[in-house]
This record gives sequence, C-alpha cells and structure tokens, in this order.
Amino acid sequence: MGPTASGKTELAINLSKSFNLDIISVDSVMLYKEFDIGSAKPDKDTLIKFPHKMVDILNPCEKYSVAKFYKDLLFNIERSHSLGKIPILVGGSMMYFKVFFNGGLSEINDISIEVKNHVNNMFQEYSLKYLYNFLKKIDNESAKKIHFNDSYRICKLLEIFFSSNEKPSVIFNKCSKNVQYFDCLNLSIIPSNRLMLHKNIEERLDNMINSGFLDEVSKLLAKYQSEKMPAMASIGYKQIKSHLDGDINFKIMKNKILSATRQLAKRQITWLRHLDSTTVYSFSDYDNMEERVNFFLRNKNNNIIGEK
Repeated sequence: MGPTASGKTELAINLSKSFNLDIISVDSVMLYKEFDIGSAKPDKDTLIKFPHKMVDILNPCEKYSVAKFYKDLLFNIERSHSLGKIPILVGGSMMYFKVFFNGGLSEINDISIEVKNHVNNMFQEYSLKYLYNFLKKIDNESAKKIHFNDSYRICKLLEIFFSSNEKPSVIFNKCSKNVQYFDCLNLSIIPSNRLMLHKNIEERLDNMINSGFLDEVSKLLAKYQSEKMPAMASIGYKQIKSHLDGDINFKIMKNKILSATRQLAKRQITWLRHLDSTTVYSFSDYDNMEERVNFFLRNKNNNIIGEK
C-alpha cells in the first residue's frame, strides 16, 4: 500500500522477478478498460509479461460496487493459492483495502434506487455541508473518519443509514463477525520526504500529458458521449474533461490535477499511519529500484519487509 506516485506498481513488478507472486491490483480506475494513461496502468507489454489481476475487467460504462470488488478479490486470492503462488495486493484505493481488512460489507443491504434518489435530492436541494452536518448528528463516529468535502462517501453513508435505519458505524462493526482472515504481511510505503513525493506527482503528470492523456480523455468522451463513465469522475480525468469542455484553460487544469493529487496523497498517508499491524517503509534511503529490491531480498528469510 502507499500514496499515489510512490512506486508501488514498479516495486511489485520487480519483486515478482524474484518471488513466485501473483499481482492483484487494488485500484478503482485500473479496473476499467481504455482508462490507461490517467490511471498509471502498466503498458500492454508489461501486463503480458507481468499479468495483473483486477485490471481491465470492466467496460468504461459499467458500474462496480465495493461489495463486488471484495467478492472478486477473494476469488483471485483463492485462485493464486490454488496455483501455489503468493498473491500480492498492490494499490492505493484505501476504501478497497479497508473492506478487505474488515472482511467485506456483507451486513449492508443493497441500496434501493428510491434511497439513492432521496439522498441525491437532499444534496441538490440543500448542500454538501448540510449532508455532512446531518451525518454528524446521526453518526458522528462515521463522520469523523471522512473529509467534510468527500461527497461520495457522505452520500454512501447516508444511503446506508436510510436503507437500514441504523448507524453505518454500527453496521460496519457487525461485519467483523464474517471476516475472512488471511495471514498477511502489510507493507505501507510512506515517503519521509513529502517534497520528493510532490515532485514525483508533478513528473508523472507531465509524462502522462506527453503520452497523450488529453487524447485519451477526448476519445473516451467521443466514443461514449451519451453514457456515464464512473471512472471519468476520478482525479485527472475529471479536470481534463472540464478543460476539453472549455470550462478551464490548460494551466488551471494542470494545477487542479496537481492540487487534487497532493490532497489524495495526504489522505492516503493519514489513513496508512493509523492502520494497525503495518510495516512502514520509506524509500528515501534507497534511490533506485535495484537497491529497493535488494533490501527485500536481504530480509525475506527473516520475514521482515521494511522498517518500523
């Protein structure tokens, strides 16, 4: 696990050269076909040589739930074990990791379209601030764990409340009785130098733009112009769409992407630092990939991956 642009995928690929690993992606955008550049998806040649499970499994307009992710993840983990391989979960979608650690969301009923419309109407009629304050009143424990501007999670929690008439935090606690535990070694890559991470984010965005990120978004919008694409709301794609729609210029678009990505990285690091039983490792002392892999190889017999 690790914040965006911390080198998780590159490390997993290099480790798979020395270990019998099965790479399983834990990324909410890499799931989608045709969302390649902006998701930092490995190129097709790399995916052929180092296959990633949970990559390119959805068409751009398909909906996908957290519960479905958990089911698919368990299937791929069990399949890896049956083949005698070690599944390695790699990604930065912390909600997906949280569901994995919590053993799924089996206690949560399907959300009806009526409930979804009700919450959406609340959002449209009042404001996000109103919804967040409402959530605080009914379940302050859940509200404290999310950002007051996180419209997606605020709405999801309210949908759970209106579907069950019970606090989401109570429902999540109930899930623990159905947890399927795995013998896991958790590694969090948390760069000690935040400026270095920001530099990586900027360089990666420049590479994405030079590789045709804007063309990728333009082609997706033209191909699926009358359909809704869930991944188009993700960082990078959302801002480029605004630029292509003529709402913002190129410079503002780029600054918005950088700002949103830095904020995402900050939230990811905060979540990782509060995760129990996790080995925290910073690459600041290991400048290149060869040194990073060698560090893992030196410590594999001691079952140590990283430094506390």
